[in-house]
Amino acid sequence: LPPGPAIDFSVGLTYNEYLSGNHRFPRIWGNILLLSAPHGAAERGIYMRFHTAVFDLDGTAVNSHYNIDALQMTCIELLDREATDEELKITYGMTAVNAMRYLGVPEDQLETFGNRWLEHIMRLAKHATLFDGIYPTMCRMHEAGIRLGINTSRRDDELGDLHHYIREPFLELCSVIVTCDKVSNPKPAPDSMLYYCEQTGLAPAQVLFVGDSEFDAGCAQNAGCDFALATWGCFFPDQIPAQYKPQTPQELLEIVGIK
Repeated sequence: LPPGPAIDFSVGLTYNEYLSGNHRFPRIWGNILLLSAPHGAAERGIYMRFHTAVFDLDGTAVNSHYNIDALQMTCIELLDREATDEELKITYGMTAVNAMRYLGVPEDQLETFGNRWLEHIMRLAKHATLFDGIYPTMCRMHEAGIRLGINTSRRDDELGDLHHYIREPFLELCSVIVTCDKVSNPKPAPDSMLYYCEQTGLAPAQVLFVGDSEFDAGCAQNAGCDFALATWGCFFPDQIPAQYKPQTPQELLEIVGIK
């Protein structure tokens, strides 16, 4: 058949709604190419705006502000100074190495500083929790056929506190977990998101990235993904551009097309 106009049902329009004419799109005659929907969604008559939702960890899914407390303790102990609140907030979305460099840790002291910082983190990690609403939202997406993933500035060996202290098995819902040591360039470079797309076979336009920092926003923009700013964990919500600015995790459901 000759190609006809394409209707993107990933915007949340079901096929039956299209046929009924009860929608904002013009009626188009001819061959219709139905773009693929998330696995299992078509059988339930649901066509999502996005095939996958990828979450940052700290400040987005995980309320881990104890990392900042641990960093401050290490600064006082090894740098003999207190970091300012502004400095600590800015480092929250960075890789550990970039955060240490930003705070002025000499190159030959990075390993010592990092090890001590990690010791403080693990001592405070018993306070690790998910933000309210994150786990139910992720479960609802998973049930609806939305693929879930993680894109974090942590290294793979820095996930121990999450495995040990967070009781909800949220990481088990995620098919791909991208840590910064899996790519050459960390956020805001697009490498981590493009790596996720490569692993899942999805195009960036099919991905919603949920994050709380300018580094997350930059990564999404550079990779060609839509970005939802996790305002519930963001220090600078008015300064970070995003296609979506949900006030709660539950609002992500409507964004991806779940009603």
